[in-house]
Amino acid sequence: MKKIMKTLASFAFGTAILFTTISGASAASHTVKSGDTLSSIARQYGTTYQAIMSNNGLMTTNIKIGQTLEVSGKKVATSATTSASHANVVSIAKQYLGVNYRFGGSTPAGFDCSGFVTYVLNKSGKQTYRTTAAGFYNKATKVSNPKVGDLVFFSNTFKKGISHVGIYIGDGKMINASGSKVNISSIHSGYWKSKFTAYGRI
Repeated sequence: MKKIMKTLASFAFGTAILFTTISGASAASHTVKSGDTLSSIARQYGTTYQAIMSNNGLMTTNIKIGQTLEVSGKKVATSATTSASHANVVSIAKQYLGVNYRFGGSTPAGFDCSGFVTYVLNKSGKQTYRTTAAGFYNKATKVSNPKVGDLVFFSNTFKKGISHVGIYIGDGKMINASGSKVNISSIHSGYWKSKFTAYGRI
């Protein structure tokens, strides 16, 4: 009898460890913070925003600060994920060099500055909605030491206030939709030097 009880106890203990390990490796809870999007959360856990929507029965990508989401996956190293994600943004942006500038445009048929940024961010997996340069400025975290893939903001171009946005590609340069087409420009010389306002991270 004692032998049977010991065997059952051993089995129960082993099963508990097994399920704890599986649960810890395959699922996690994430509390939504300011600046979070489903895409940014998905990158943190090595999953997709569609999977998060499915896990939580979400019908839209709208989430609220303080909301708890069940996430399939394990949290990955943020710095490595961020670097890879930012490099991907620039790689995708360069595919559209030479595309015509079109005021209000947000597709490869023609881009304006914020339409270009919106399209590239979404294409790279950074789920965001169409907004203006000022809209991106308001939701971006301002940084003094930009990384490749961060945003660059300018003021008082065709109107007062924040009015232009580009994507930082390193070496004091950005890729942006301005003039007649998507092009690479120097941030710290020529026209843009006096218009520069800040760097921001989405």
